[in-house]
Amino acid sequence: MQPSAPLVRRDSVKSVQSQGVAATFDETFQSERAALARLAHLLTGSRAIGEEILQEAFISLHRRWDEVDNPAAYVRTTVINLARSAQRRRRLERRHAASLLPNLSLPPEIDETWRLIQRLPVNQRAVIVLRFYEDRSLMQIADDLGIPLGTAKSLLHRALLRLKEEVQ
Repeated sequence: MQPSAPLVRRDSVKSVQSQGVAATFDETFQSERAALARLAHLLTGSRAIGEEILQEAFISLHRRWDEVDNPAAYVRTTVINLARSAQRRRRLERRHAASLLPNLSLPPEIDETWRLIQRLPVNQRAVIVLRFYEDRSLMQIADDLGIPLGTAKSLLHRALLRLKEEVQ
């Protein structure tokens, strides 16, 4: 029986321009995984879904490794986009489940603030998580979400107003 080929080519090297060093896929995975797992968890509210999203993002990066100029930015954007899709899918599932089982109630979250954040629209929630949990600048948030800087500012402002109204 012949051993299977490794999933990752260890000799594949790509220049990471933002850091000015050469990095392999493995190095990129090791350096970005923890922060992106946290980001995916915060965006989805589920550790399991966050891990699935992270796996899908790194698989996508691996498939396009030779085409990607900035692997860290690519995988971060992929995580954000996949989390948005998961939230949309979850919202549709809840809406459908509510129509089938109107008395179904979900257990309350422990953290009241997180419960309020989860009520925000997907884009507002993404901006809040990126700004306050990931400590990203507004310019970085706009870049991560693929939106203009003014839109990122507006989303953050509206999200904070909505949270303030909910708290009072």
